[in-house]
Amino acid sequence: MTGAIPRLGWQESFGLRQNPFRDSLDSDLFFRTRQHEEALIKLRIGIDDGHALILLSGVSGSGKTMVAQVSLRDLDRRSHETALIYAYPGMGKGVLLEALLNELGEEHPTRLTQHRLAQIQEKALALHRQGKRLVVVIDEAHFLKADGLHLLRTLANLETEKQKLITVLLIAEPGLKRRLAAPSYAALRGRITFMVELTPMRPEETEQYIKYRILKCGGKVDLLPAGSYPVIHELSRGIPREINRLLYNALMEAMTAAKQAVGPELLRAVAEQQALAWAR
Repeated sequence: MTGAIPRLGWQESFGLRQNPFRDSLDSDLFFRTRQHEEALIKLRIGIDDGHALILLSGVSGSGKTMVAQVSLRDLDRRSHETALIYAYPGMGKGVLLEALLNELGEEHPTRLTQHRLAQIQEKALALHRQGKRLVVVIDEAHFLKADGLHLLRTLANLETEKQKLITVLLIAEPGLKRRLAAPSYAALRGRITFMVELTPMRPEETEQYIKYRILKCGGKVDLLPAGSYPVIHELSRGIPREINRLLYNALMEAMTAAKQAVGPELLRAVAEQQALAWAR
């Protein structure tokens, strides 16, 4: 007869209310580095000033979606109406228009592009008459097909005599910037007022990010020895999502082995296990 399996949990093992590095968009755990704070300020100014197209760029896992969500959360709902669209590989203009109309709660009995654009324009005008501005966020915009990207130029042209009706915030990986450098996208580039780019965190920011999340979840900063932080930065390259993935798995390993701390040796072992798992 085997013994009872001991109860394991974040509270019992590390004094944490929850794992600080779980894979979820929790704005309460949003750590504002200087560049993230600057990105929030620039996005807010761009939206308030009524710019038609804004690009938020950065490598996968750098925190683009979190920045966008915090920006939207902080908008005054009395003066803004938001629509959030998640692009997927090969998404063209027809599906993009349909997704936008769905987000706006509008029926779309016709498949004709010009009719759908007229519906969107009428919706934006109706909001304008109410003192509201339509803000459309397209996440994973690098997945859009060429006709979907060119459609953005048309959306950017919807305006009254004095101002643009819609602000479109594009969230994308750096590959979109490289695509837009092509001559065929010159007109679209000309309508992107400014770009905000997120880069990987510096070593000191990586350490601050980790400690912030641990403290927010009820833990103590000495959960990780001082020598762990340079190793984490090296293995994650300062990318928040990679930090989360590494530490989530490292804490799981520490928990099952009844260890109270996550040191450099364990971190490297976990990173090696992950690399081997994907190499099989």
